[in-house]
Amino acid sequence: MTKPTEQSRVLDVEGAYNVRDIGGYETCDGRTTRWGKYVRADTLANLTPGGVETLIDYGVRNIIDLRRSSDLQFRPSPFIGSEDVTYYHQNMAGDVPLQNREAVDSVDDTAERRGRVYCSILDQRKHILHQIFSILAGSDGLPVLVHCNAGKDRAGISAAFVLSICGVPRETIIEDYGLTAKYLVRRYYQLNPDVSPDEYTWQHYQRDVCHPISMSVTLDHLDANYGGVQGYLRETGITDEQLTAIREAMIE
Repeated sequence: MTKPTEQSRVLDVEGAYNVRDIGGYETCDGRTTRWGKYVRADTLANLTPGGVETLIDYGVRNIIDLRRSSDLQFRPSPFIGSEDVTYYHQNMAGDVPLQNREAVDSVDDTAERRGRVYCSILDQRKHILHQIFSILAGSDGLPVLVHCNAGKDRAGISAAFVLSICGVPRETIIEDYGLTAKYLVRRYYQLNPDVSPDEYTWQHYQRDVCHPISMSVTLDHLDANYGGVQGYLRETGITDEQLTAIREAMIE
């Protein structure tokens, strides 16, 4: 398969900025992740009716919403109660502050600090990761869209896990994480009309909000403490059979 283009990976969905299919990535054994199986996204709370239809027409049949409870209360998903998709809420970060947050906040480097936050989420929210990947491993778990608010942190972790299960190389996983900046920066420009895109580029935005180092720190933590992504998921209770189900559904 030829390398996917920007147009093929990014979905034009009214009311969202960072909706991306993770299909088309080559695995270490020469296979490829399937298109139309796993979409990662920012919040869907602002979708227009046309945006909702775009996702349904694309084939999304499950929504996993990783946002906090307050987000659901004040910015509910248009897919709650939908007859076309099955909606799940899995509060990855939780409503209670993470433990040891003061130690994490003391890290000077912004990118490393963000990565340490991801590590804390993974260490302290294993039951939620178990539930997310149990859904994905189900016979009707895909096609799925998984999203949070920006589509970079919680959605980025989940997408990185799926790509790792598929055997996608580490450098590609890190690149996919950082790609968020290229699309989410459009929201930044809209909220900050005085900022010139020529002076503050998406690369600057990536440096500030989703530097590849953050995902590298997370993957290093998983390797050092759990034997990698699959070792972590096994510790949460995900079985080898479930991992195989996800892998075989996701790659061709």
